[in-house]
Amino acid sequence: MHLSRVTLAMPWLIGLCLALIAAVIARGFWLYRASLTWPTANGIITRIDIERKRSGGSPSGHYFSATFAYDFRDPSGRRVFGSWYKNFSTESDAREFAERELPVDKKVIVRFNPKNPELNNLELDSWTYTGDRPTSLSA
Repeated sequence: MHLSRVTLAMPWLIGLCLALIAAVIARGFWLYRASLTWPTANGIITRIDIERKRSGGSPSGHYFSATFAYDFRDPSGRRVFGSWYKNFSTESDAREFAERELPVDKKVIVRFNPKNPELNNLELDSWTYTGDRPTSLSA
């Protein structure tokens, strides 16, 4: 039986691909853990955009993405911008969430990289999603 070079290289290529995938996952986890130590700043929601997008996985072939723009001041007082998005199955769900949880002018907490404040995220803790679940266990 004659084995080609491609056949002999396949296990090596598969191993390399798995190693690269593991490295990407490890880097993402490392960045996430590092971001937990980043300082926070007070910010404000400045804009909400809701867009209909195509989706191959959705039964209806589309979904709605709500993008929330915000800004905050870094330690030197410079105004920094950021955005966060959440996907919804209907436009009304997106609008209801936006009105209830993150309306324009709502004060928010932003976690930012002290070396590069352009790298930032909304601090989305349980206080952010007050309407997604009961506020008491007896409800």
